[in-house]
Amino acid sequence: MFPSDLQALIFDFDRTLAPLGNFVKWREALPLMREAYLGHGIPADLLDAAPRGCFGLYGHVAGHASLPSARMAEVQAEVSSILEEYEKVGVGRVALFEGVREMLDDLPALGLRAGIVSSNPSAVIRPVLAQYGVESCFVAIVGREGIGHIKPDPESMRRCCKLLSVEPAHCMGVGDNAGDAEAALEAGMSAVGVCTGVSTREALLAAGVGAAFEDIRAFHLALKESRTGSV
Repeated sequence: MFPSDLQALIFDFDRTLAPLGNFVKWREALPLMREAYLGHGIPADLLDAAPRGCFGLYGHVAGHASLPSARMAEVQAEVSSILEEYEKVGVGRVALFEGVREMLDDLPALGLRAGIVSSNPSAVIRPVLAQYGVESCFVAIVGREGIGHIKPDPESMRRCCKLLSVEPAHCMGVGDNAGDAEAALEAGMSAVGVCTGVSTREALLAAGVGAAFEDIRAFHLALKESRTGSV
């Protein structure tokens, strides 16, 4: 489950480290995103074919809209800013899941570096981490800004590996969503899941995770036992 040559962990953020999404009015943001896309000439039938949810729409447009790359980046930045206004509501309200701080405090002693790859923007992630004094625990934070394709595409995972100066083969992705696992595995990493988000244990295992833990605390215990032989 845990490779002996593991050097770094790359965490998802929402519903893996903190339930930010519980405070975001996704259903209100979605039609505004759609309206912005239509205003930029993205066909309605393309938008209708997108997977459910804000990130499903955002990722689908990135992968299927026929726009020059520079123009696509401009459109995505505009739509991202619309969504970010809704995500910011969670800053100051959301708390880290129990056990996250203890796990992060343990990582240096376990010889592991940490990063975050999230479909949320770093402008939302960093204030939450700073509020709880754990921002410095992460060597790299990769949000959706400047990313052409969000998870399950592996682009952001590979970027995080470069920022960590660790090869993907020596990294492990940790997330609550099957898309997190798919992105990690496609990037050449191992992956585990935590059952604190949208994907069931069965869905995580079907996506290829080496194990699906009840929460971060259970993951931490297993990781510590693997690295030190004790809990």
